[in-house]
Amino acid sequence: MPGFAQDRTTAFAGPELGRLRQIDSWSAPLLLRITRLHEGQACKPHAHARGQFLFPRSGRCRIWTEGEIWTASPRQAIWIPSGVLHYVEGIAATEVHNAYVDAGICRDMPGRAKVMTVSPLLAELIAYALGRGAEALPVGADARVYQVIADQIRSARDMAAMHLPLSGDDRLGPLLDRMVRHPEDGRSLEQWADAAHMSARTLARLFLRETGLSFGQWRQRLRIMEAMARLAEGQSVLAVSLDLGYASQSAFTAMFRKVTGMTPSDFLRDSAAPTGRGRRPGS
Repeated sequence: MPGFAQDRTTAFAGPELGRLRQIDSWSAPLLLRITRLHEGQACKPHAHARGQFLFPRSGRCRIWTEGEIWTASPRQAIWIPSGVLHYVEGIAATEVHNAYVDAGICRDMPGRAKVMTVSPLLAELIAYALGRGAEALPVGADARVYQVIADQIRSARDMAAMHLPLSGDDRLGPLLDRMVRHPEDGRSLEQWADAAHMSARTLARLFLRETGLSFGQWRQRLRIMEAMARLAEGQSVLAVSLDLGYASQSAFTAMFRKVTGMTPSDFLRDSAAPTGRGRRPGS
């Protein structure tokens, strides 16, 4: 698949053809489904005729699209427009809650993949609806719950979160894949180039040509993206700082503020804030 790393060894598991057909042929505006993934497990690359709003109820996952990587956590959903080829990979044992929406809802959503807020209300409504059973068309009170869920998805905010450009180059793609899986790895450009059997100058040129970013910019964005997902999952700033290879919490905070314009605490407060757009539950 163009833009995906080329040396992937992940054990793929679905989604089944029948499930894909059910998603695309569902007659109601909104369909809810659960996907459970083990650490390192992924679904096969696929696309939907519907838009998809997905987030892990527990755990973290990566979403790979053509040319980009996204990270989702319980407070960060990924919006995938209809027709976008993608797959989902569990970073840890993960329960993913998926909302598949029709064209009427898609009209109010971004035209490209985005990281979106997951309000506590939206997360609990989806969990409640899934607990009620999602195999039949909702009626009565359940139909009203689905309407509120649709309204909440429409009003979800685009988060100030990062995504990573990928490369289909046979030399750079596998290296990016390894860096994604080990964001704490502090090897220099020269050391990565030596491991890839090329000169540092060649590797630097590949980064710029294939991703539009320098080696340092790409790795910095990788670490910010990983940090945002871990913070949104509830990990402490200190733990995230040390896990990602920073010498201190203050060094991590300074880098985070330089790149995003806010401190980690500001990011958490902003991502938890209610949307500024009016909602019309049940309308």
